[in-house]
Amino acid sequence: MNALDPLLRLCGIDPVRYGLLLGLFGKISERREMLGQLGRDGFTLKAATLLYAVMAAFLSVLMLMAQPTLPGYAGVFLFMTGFLLFTILLTETSNSLVNPTEALILAHQPVDGATYTAAKLTHLLRIVLYLAPGLNVVPALAALVLPGCPLYYPLLHLAGAMAVGLFIALLCCSIFGWLLRIAPPSRVKSWGQAVEAVPLVFLSLAQFVPRLFTRLPFRIALPQDPTWRNALIAGFVIVALAVGISGIRALSGDFLIRVSSMVQGRSTRIRGSRRSRLGGLVARLRGGPPARAGFHYVSAMMWRDWQFRRQLLPMLPMLIIPFIEMRRVSYSSVFSIGFTPIHLVPHITGALLFFISTLLVYGTDHKGTWIFLLAPSGSLQGIANGTHAALWTRIILAPHVLLLLVTSWYWGVVDALLFAAFSMAMASFYLGLELRLIEGLPFSKQPETTRSPFMMPLMLGGGLAMAAIVALQYFVIFRSRLTVLGVTAIVAAGAWAVTRLSLQALGESIRFHLGVVSAESGTIYHEID
Repeated sequence: MNALDPLLRLCGIDPVRYGLLLGLFGKISERREMLGQLGRDGFTLKAATLLYAVMAAFLSVLMLMAQPTLPGYAGVFLFMTGFLLFTILLTETSNSLVNPTEALILAHQPVDGATYTAAKLTHLLRIVLYLAPGLNVVPALAALVLPGCPLYYPLLHLAGAMAVGLFIALLCCSIFGWLLRIAPPSRVKSWGQAVEAVPLVFLSLAQFVPRLFTRLPFRIALPQDPTWRNALIAGFVIVALAVGISGIRALSGDFLIRVSSMVQGRSTRIRGSRRSRLGGLVARLRGGPPARAGFHYVSAMMWRDWQFRRQLLPMLPMLIIPFIEMRRVSYSSVFSIGFTPIHLVPHITGALLFFISTLLVYGTDHKGTWIFLLAPSGSLQGIANGTHAALWTRIILAPHVLLLLVTSWYWGVVDALLFAAFSMAMASFYLGLELRLIEGLPFSKQPETTRSPFMMPLMLGGGLAMAAIVALQYFVIFRSRLTVLGVTAIVAAGAWAVTRLSLQALGESIRFHLGVVSAESGTIYHEID
């Protein structure tokens, strides 16, 4: 640390406090109290590096079989490195800067903003030092078999990969640095999640213009003229330096002053009370005012809870891709010969509901669960019913209404209604089963960094079951409209029965969890005679 002290002071960083903060953050990560810090989780980072190295090695073998040019070969791996690191570092930077829960305590300490942000973002450098070489060591060595490849090429390849990685890290710091300056403190968390969605938008665009994105890496090649090549390299260096300087300067010294507003993430706008007609219908059908309360509570928290949105964001393509594939719907209905992605809609919806069910109990404002202790014990079943109604209307009903409108135009009303009814019945059956995964009141537990060891076998088993059902519906069910109608009725009846049992179990789980919350003070504090 002593050798770096002059450089740290030149950047406005206090070396002593910087070292103390690094130790603090490392200890918090070891205790699993800091979420989303890949650079501080040594085991996960090494496992991810090994996985990406195997994937890069496999890709290099495939490319060498195609005998590409050396600039095209290098362009592919540098582009892949840059995009992958951009996706990872963008999320890591967002989680480090826009959700600094530990900074509420540090804000009262003599720690300046530059020192704090430098300590928070040091783990980004570790990610680059692991992933950039891991993605490029094998491809750089494998390129020696290409005709005309010089012996020093592996060194140039690795140097280019590290330069790309450092540039991406500085770019992410710059993006969020300017975001912290421009966005109101109460809206920084929402704006940060919008920035995190940029790679998803990129992938969605790749669905529409695949030729552009598949050929883009091969177009990355330096000009043959030495003058233009040197000018291009110099321009890249200047842009990289400008990005780095702007990123460092944008992370201003008053960062800790705005921490309270950022962590709360509340808008200053006062909203009037509204009564939803859909909420009134839920109350009439599912259990009165408690059902309405559960419906509005879950519906609102799914949009507002930062941790829930952050973990659900990478799963949104599962819901978006089927509607992107709608552009390929032909005028022949789903009952015609030929498999289309539309067959996967009910099962993709079920998979999305699976992930939502596993995440629904964890929330940022979990300490506010005490307010439900004021509700009568008999009303908790209504809250469970409202939770199911919120998931069913938001994830199943709304997308299928849109699907029905589109398919009615191509297939006709009868075929579209049959498929929509079958898909909703199947998705409702999945939801009825997956309600068992909600262990307690939604958004009432502190987010955890680890998941149950039974989750992976459950996912694999569920995936195999869904694949078998897809094959059955393609080869058997959708050969006859009467068969679809009969199967839909059977599945709907099964969904009703399963949902009824699962809701009873969810109500008991909510009651048990609130009982544990009410007894927490007794488990922490003990009276002394």
